[in-house]
Amino acid sequence: MVLKNKYLFACEKCGAKLKFSIKDGELKCPYCSHINIIQRAFSNIVENDYYKTIKNLKNFSDKPPKTKNVKCKSCAAIFEMNDNIHSSVCPYCNSPIVNETELYKPIKPQGLLPFKVTQKDAKEIFKKWLDGLWFAPNKLKEYGTDNSKLEGVFIPYWTYDAQTYSNYSGRRGDKYYVNEQVFVRRNGRSELVTKRVEKIRWSSVSGDLNKPFDDVLVMASKSLKHHLPNWDLQNLVNYDESYLSGFESEIYSVELDNGFEIAKYKMDRYIRNDIKVQIGGDIQEIDILNTQYDQITYKHILLPIYASAFEFKGKIYSYVINGRNGEISGDRPYSYLKIAFSIIAIATVISVLYYFFGDRYYY
Repeated sequence: MVLKNKYLFACEKCGAKLKFSIKDGELKCPYCSHINIIQRAFSNIVENDYYKTIKNLKNFSDKPPKTKNVKCKSCAAIFEMNDNIHSSVCPYCNSPIVNETELYKPIKPQGLLPFKVTQKDAKEIFKKWLDGLWFAPNKLKEYGTDNSKLEGVFIPYWTYDAQTYSNYSGRRGDKYYVNEQVFVRRNGRSELVTKRVEKIRWSSVSGDLNKPFDDVLVMASKSLKHHLPNWDLQNLVNYDESYLSGFESEIYSVELDNGFEIAKYKMDRYIRNDIKVQIGGDIQEIDILNTQYDQITYKHILLPIYASAFEFKGKIYSYVINGRNGEISGDRPYSYLKIAFSIIAIATVISVLYYFFGDRYYY
């Protein structure tokens, strides 16, 4: 089965192939500079019934196409395109290409966030990030000018809404203090003095918690190990292939039900935190927690990032940049020599303090 490339956008003025312009927020012709307005839809992005979709998915076979060959409609070149790539560009004529995800993925994107950070800005963000890394090798900063492979890509995500009902049992710890006799060293001699000692009074607790969740975000891609949690999801626009033109875009590889299991893990952390607040006291322990999930809905969206990697001393380090706000996350090398000198300096300071002040208390 050939993956079709049906979405090519031609300039209204000169007919040239178009790419999405981050600066203009529209499709801009790279030859005549004509702005081709995207016909935006302003309908609300609906929440989909989770259980109904899971039931319907049982009748769908998501076997990938047998062939990965794609033929460009602009230059007729034939090249390979990975199954999980939703949009890309022809390597020969640079024309934008978008795959038909409906060939082997039943859930289509409903919304997306367009790019706001340009590739030029992303490269500068990467350079500043390298410059600001603590304990980084000095030569690493030279890589700030070698990021020509930095590419914009849309990554698939799920968002989940749910109403949760939890019941729990555990223990509440309240601190109190008692006076105890301890020995202290003064002027080279041991003396018995009274000291306040912290104790904890434990009591059994149980209760329940009702907590709603909105737009719990789960990455639906297995290709990235770095996560960027901060997104302005309130600015989502209706899905339109025009925004993908000139960028790569992945098809989801984390299925809807697997994504919800990840979402439940994220929700559990907030539930436990709220329960601890509800328990009160100084220390809280949750022994048993049962949570039920109701009114579950989801959306399938695409979010923009810049992704790349660099090689340093034979090792590959990857990084990603949020295409909306410039937030960066990535791997980085360390200078073990700098770390060693820092440890020695800290140990020296501690030794000096100990020499002058000594160990004041002992039991």
